[in-house]
Amino acid sequence: MGRGALVGLVVGIAQAAMWAASPRWDGHSGVRGPYSLWMTLAIFVVGLAVAALVRARRRSLVAVAGGIVTLALGQALWRIVPETTFYGFDRSLLGGVHLVAAVAGFAVVAWVVAVPRRWSGIAALGVLAAVCGLAVPLEEPARRWHLARAFEWLGVPLVVPDIAGHRLLWVEAPIVGGRGEPAIMLDYRRAGAEMVGDSRPNVQVIVRRAAAATAEEACATPYHAQSWEGGAGSCRAASGDRWVRHGREGRVAVFTHGGGALVEFESHGAEEKVLLAAARTIRPIAAETLAERVTPVR
Repeated sequence: MGRGALVGLVVGIAQAAMWAASPRWDGHSGVRGPYSLWMTLAIFVVGLAVAALVRARRRSLVAVAGGIVTLALGQALWRIVPETTFYGFDRSLLGGVHLVAAVAGFAVVAWVVAVPRRWSGIAALGVLAAVCGLAVPLEEPARRWHLARAFEWLGVPLVVPDIAGHRLLWVEAPIVGGRGEPAIMLDYRRAGAEMVGDSRPNVQVIVRRAAAATAEEACATPYHAQSWEGGAGSCRAASGDRWVRHGREGRVAVFTHGGGALVEFESHGAEEKVLLAAARTIRPIAAETLAERVTPVR
């Protein structure tokens, strides 16, 4: 088992290095999954070479079976690890998933090959199969749990408005540690309607830190300031420290403070009075509830 763990350690280090050098993709899945073709081949090639060097018992079987178990364990672990943007850590740290999978996979296979009692080996493989199987039903709960923690780590007040005739349909996944100002994006749709005009949501709500700006300053420089350039109207004050701005094609935005946050409402279809009324309904919401509205990216 010790030699098997050594083989797995070398394979895992090689995998972690290849993962760190692999191209990025959405979230942490740098090559459209945890393993690229070259990473998969390297598991077996490196495994076979190191097994020969340490003179592992039945080295060919250890290399092949250990590689297969490593891939299975890696895929299982990958289902429950978080996206790097949820906690703001470096993507290369997820190479630890490959390291753990390789060490465990090759160590167990080497032990199964060496153990004299067949039932012990069968029991060990059964435990591995159970671990891989449990990862499937745990994937969604783990994703939501990580998402909820990410919303808490973001540092933006967790609040939402109640917009008459609309429902909260979708929430953008939080990005912790990003270069831009942290914000929570909420998309509201009119009841029974999927879209207004093109693919733009009926009402988009942007929740920012209260210290980011006053309502007047936010109106002058909205969160998506570039989209307001050219043809955008001037700001005007409304009652209750609320500010309103109109743009082209019926675009209207309302800016206000509520629930300890700076909240911006934008729409191409809702009336100004609807947004002004919604600005008075801002209330706290649980991180878990927000996480339920995030669409998976994997």
